[in-house]
Amino acid sequence: MRRAVLALGGTVAGLAALFSYKTYVPHVTALTTPITPTESASPSLAPTIAPTIATIKPPATKPTATKKPTVKKTTAPPAPVPTTSAPPPPPPKPSGTFTGQAVDTNYGPVQVQITVSDGKITQANGDDQGGSSIGENAIPQLNQEAVQAQSANIQGVSGATYTSQGYIQSLQEAIDSAHL
Repeated sequence: MRRAVLALGGTVAGLAALFSYKTYVPHVTALTTPITPTESASPSLAPTIAPTIATIKPPATKPTATKKPTVKKTTAPPAPVPTTSAPPPPPPKPSGTFTGQAVDTNYGPVQVQITVSDGKITQANGDDQGGSSIGENAIPQLNQEAVQAQSANIQGVSGATYTSQGYIQSLQEAIDSAHL
């Protein structure tokens, strides 16, 4: 019951506020002279339109004085003097042989050695030190992928998940030591 009274009171208050809101109505005066139709207007509509057209006059207000904006004159900053020094040479691209740490897997440790020439991996050699047949079959595929990808973002070999994970970890360490 209390909610109903509050809802009704809120509705009444809202309506009272809405109806008390005043809108601006400009002063409207009727035209004293009828408007004659132009060439584009229809002559049959002229007698019915002319008496109903009214003009809207804005309310009389005092003209306000406007201030002219002041403009500051500024001078352009001096042009920079071009320097003749050449940009520094790029750092040399790494070259050499880099070896990642041996990573222990469920089938024995895996270690990767990469050969880098001018910042590119030219050869990857993984060593499955555990001697498992799974590693012996997976390592050549992983070596080829590492050279193609030029990063440690390679796919593992299906059926050699542990060996692939160890290979990728050791490969990333070798790439990090080469600063690639």
